[in-house]
Amino acid sequence: MLTQNQEGYLNTVPEDRVAHVVAFDPAAQTAAKEIIRELESALPSAQVIYIGSSKLGIAGENDIDLTVLSGDRFEPDIEIIQKMYGEPVKVNLKNKFAKWEFFRNNFPVELYLGEAVTPNLQEQLDVQKILENDPALRSEYEQIKLASDGLSWKEYIRRKYEFWNKILGINQ
Repeated sequence: MLTQNQEGYLNTVPEDRVAHVVAFDPAAQTAAKEIIRELESALPSAQVIYIGSSKLGIAGENDIDLTVLSGDRFEPDIEIIQKMYGEPVKVNLKNKFAKWEFFRNNFPVELYLGEAVTPNLQEQLDVQKILENDPALRSEYEQIKLASDGLSWKEYIRRKYEFWNKILGINQ
């Protein structure tokens, strides 16, 4: 079963999007490290978090998922990141959230800026930590991803969430 937040996200997913799962490419981690260095240099008081399949070194979309936590510097940091990576694709000043999408060395990058850890981010961080520390679960997760290649994006995300909830002990 999924949580209410997870179901809410699935309701925003386009019906025609398809999951494309590919083998892990170590060059994604190299590209991520470049971006992290740039961000840490430009935003010394911010925390940069790297999560996702490329961080885990497993099959996935071969994308780079980064989050910058700015604390009380959200608005100045949005301007700095904008100068570095262009206009964000989403901005919500009220909720202190912004998202950029761009490519680095042919890898898609999703870069999020927020003020603090949200419940959704905390869930991702908890899953990431478990998978980083448990090779058997990490392998099981990778197999779920590989078996989802070519399915609808919605089904791909549903399968990921179901696995997350299993390892987090969420039974809703």
